[in-house]
Amino acid sequence: MNQVKAACLIIAVAVLAVAYAGCITNSPDLSSPSHPPDLPPAQLQQNASEIAPAEILGMERMVVSTGPDAMQRSKQRHIGDIENIEDVAIIHYSGDGRLLTLWTTAYRSEALASSETEKMVTGMRRFGGDWASTLEEITVGGKTVYRIEPDGVPQYFWSDGRWMFYVIAHNVTSDEIPLIIGAIP
Repeated sequence: MNQVKAACLIIAVAVLAVAYAGCITNSPDLSSPSHPPDLPPAQLQQNASEIAPAEILGMERMVVSTGPDAMQRSKQRHIGDIENIEDVAIIHYSGDGRLLTLWTTAYRSEALASSETEKMVTGMRRFGGDWASTLEEITVGGKTVYRIEPDGVPQYFWSDGRWMFYVIAHNVTSDEIPLIIGAIP
């Protein structure tokens, strides 16, 4: 039980640090692509918790928060307004003594998901410290993925279509990361 409490504390600290960095905000950022005009929200074919696989590498899915509750949690952990999000979910995967956290976020368009991902990159660079010094762009399964390791905790994020995914790899091996990313549609 102490490991679960410690893992939750690590998650909270990481999320607060990302929030402090202003990774998702509505403040103008001239280095980010401009947003297309708002269109009527499109119907999601899947909600943010459904897009997450039921199991990843033998670790079972546990939905922590979805919809308005997950959105409120996100707002509390970020500086500025969060815009253009259709749905968000916070999911833990655990099993065999391992823990993985996955944030899934649906945007109104592929362009917005990509733009918000780039805003996170810009925010992390501005924040500095481990967030900037460990930030690297890697390719995993043909996808552009950003990797950071603040306080020694590997984290990965990327956009794919109208979705942005953010993985905190609490205690999985680096060899498992490509398999984890590949398991997320």
